Amino acid sequence: MAPSGAPLTPGFGTFQRILSTEPIDSSVTYLVSLFKRRQIKGSKRCAVATTLLLLRTVELTKQADSERLIQRVTEVGKKLMNAAPHEPSVGNIVRRVLGIIREEDEDDAAAGGDGGSAESDAGLDPPTPIERTHLSHQFAATSASSTASPSPQRGMSSRPPLLSSHTGAPGGARPVTSMFSIISHPTMRASGVESPIQGSGNVTPRMSVSGTLSNLRQEVIKGIKEIIDEISGSDDEIASAALEQIHPHETIFTYSSSVTVQRFLLRAASKRKFTVIHAEAYPNNYHKTHALLTGGQDGTEDDDMLPNESFSKPLTAAGISVVLVPDSAIFAVMSRATKVILDTHAVLANGSLFAAAGSKAVIKAARFHRVPVVVLAATHKLSPTYPYDPHSLIEYGDPGKVVPLQDGELHSGLDVGVRNPLYDYVEAGDVDLFVTNQVPAVVSTGYLYRVVREQYHDEDLQL
Repeated sequence: MAPSGAPLTPGFGTFQRILSTEPIDSSVTYLVSLFKRRQIKGSKRCAVATTLLLLRTVELTKQADSERLIQRVTEVGKKLMNAAPHEPSVGNIVRRVLGIIREEDEDDAAAGGDGGSAESDAGLDPPTPIERTHLSHQFAATSASSTASPSPQRGMSSRPPLLSSHTGAPGGARPVTSMFSIISHPTMRASGVESPIQGSGNVTPRMSVSGTLSNLRQEVIKGIKEIIDEISGSDDEIASAALEQIHPHETIFTYSSSVTVQRFLLRAASKRKFTVIHAEAYPNNYHKTHALLTGGQDGTEDDDMLPNESFSKPLTAAGISVVLVPDSAIFAVMSRATKVILDTHAVLANGSLFAAAGSKAVIKAARFHRVPVVVLAATHKLSPTYPYDPHSLIEYGDPGKVVPLQDGELHSGLDVGVRNPLYDYVEAGDVDLFVTNQVPAVVSTGYLYRVVREQYHDEDLQL
């Protein structure tokens, strides 16, 4: 008797089922195996899977104070990063989740130490009860001495009182407390320890509230869900800048198949008329490239895709004039292009990037013909790491796509084995503009490092 249903192929769908039914340790082990076997690959898929796992980790972590959450997320994140060394988006998501935990902890500490006084409104930390007592005694002593002593006689030297204004006029100015007295008594807030006197005042110690831990957990979960929504809507946010980058009657050159580039071009096609020159990206991506242009199925992808990962409609159906060229014609037709728009796999802190194999040839041809290059990169692809050894981050695919295994004579005549790199490393400075899903959406290469550093905390740059 035939089985009622075919077994699920290990992938993103099975990971979601395991995540919702199995313990967290089993889910971590399962996702690590999927990463190692490359059954989940691609920046977006890996980012979503990592975010879902870390969300489940935070939900099931016991005694979820900030230190415990950071320790647990770091532990799980290191396992995922070691399993997927060619997917920088995994480490990016881990760092962002750690940043959310640190920010919420800092906000709770600031809210617990803020008494709502005027000092906090003025941008200064409010004094502790010890400081308030010291300031009151010092101010009373100063006022008493100033009223009890007679006014200085003419010709006698007298030390002028501290001025309360910057006008320089000593007359009528009442003595005020110096800032040196404020810092003369070090508080225990900097070390994170609350004193008994401090807890008896208006400031409530953070750990004395029973709902603080649950509130921290809920805020972190809310922040992680916002990351998931951000990843899901990143393509639409990037496409909102299409009308600013693509002008009427332009000739756009693009390479490989990308849902992000497709939606970017479709958004511009709603109000612009332009031409697209599309290279086929042989041998790793030409099936999907033809499917992108014609709307057909390439037959190589499974049904285990993200909801917003499929092609919306072919470019030709939107009224775009599309010219498909082989990779050997990239340099010849580049002189006719007015702009190059590419997708990326990862962007590093110095502006260098990893893109689909063949993208470097496209960018070099564009630099020779003085054609501006625009790269579309969502925030989950922005990595704070530096390319100390960029070639170690390049992943290699099936060499049979380059030289079929049936051609044994050709294989035997090669001095080295056939290698099929899936990505190219592009040096910093070869890209003119980056379009992200943050504000500002369009940034130059020189400003990109600021956008990258704003996404992460300094403590999480090196995991």
